[in-house]
Amino acid sequence: MSVYLSVAPPDGFTNWGEPEWDRWLREHPWESAERICSRGDWAIFLFQLRAHADNGKKLIEPALEALLNERPLLSQGADDLQLGLSTARQELSQKSAALLKLQPNNFVGADDLEQMITSARRRLGREPTMADVWAEVFEAVDKVLKSAVEQKRGVYFGNV
Repeated sequence: MSVYLSVAPPDGFTNWGEPEWDRWLREHPWESAERICSRGDWAIFLFQLRAHADNGKKLIEPALEALLNERPLLSQGADDLQLGLSTARQELSQKSAALLKLQPNNFVGADDLEQMITSARRRLGREPTMADVWAEVFEAVDKVLKSAVEQKRGVYFGNV
């Protein structure tokens, strides 16, 4: 199973009835959902953000339950998450991915962790940072968040 993320209709959409949905969908085509990663990788990504990005963790923490349970975020939540992920990415870009191997618990098996680091190394042609290991996830989430923030809307999880 995968995690999908898309720009949500305006805040309050979860309370809409059928007439509101019909009107909205007539006037606004639904934005396709972006595949972020597998659910397993999503959990690892969130764990490693919290474990290795102290400042980003503080900004992401308020949305963590929604992120783990794939629940919608309102427009302010999308804006806050964009800032939190940007902060975390900056922090992780200063740390070698090799440091992940030294941590006692990374929420991922040693073989899988080695594969993630090796894949990033091959992709980049150099030793990766922690941010490089998760670059594809950061970019996919950022694409959706950027669109949501520009439209002053939230984000919605799911392949709808």
